[in-house]
Amino acid sequence: MKHYIKIILLLIFIFTLASSSTAQTQKSNNIFLEIFGNAGAYSINYDRIIWNNISARGGVMLLPSDSKLITSVPLIINYSFYIDDNYFETGLGATFFSSTLNFGKLGEKTAENKIFTGVISYCFQTESGINARISFTPFYYNQEFIPFGGFSFGYCF
Repeated sequence: MKHYIKIILLLIFIFTLASSSTAQTQKSNNIFLEIFGNAGAYSINYDRIIWNNISARGGVMLLPSDSKLITSVPLIINYSFYIDDNYFETGLGATFFSSTLNFGKLGEKTAENKIFTGVISYCFQTESGINARISFTPFYYNQEFIPFGGFSFGYCF
């Protein structure tokens, strides 16, 4: 895990240097649908810039399974690096589950309650507020790194 934290911190440092002269064009609020990603199968998310380039994100996934309803709630703190209207985003957080999830071939593990997660995304944003992103969203559970990813579409305002 220490290696992954070092890599993420190095990426943040490099992107901070590269983005120091760019103007902020991102809008403060973002609502988006993420397919796969930090919640697992899908999630509906709200992201809000809380200070400078730092944003807080929360989402929810409801997925019926047999006789239960699986609920997944990703909570993530992100830092954005701007490149004109587009930006890179890195973040760390946790995804909370109300039921168990089986990663199957991704790790042959069953996750319960909480999984640590991260995100590295490239986000495309139009002037009208429409956005899309492609993301690397790894999980860290039971001392094991599980690579994952996703993509999303939404609206900024």
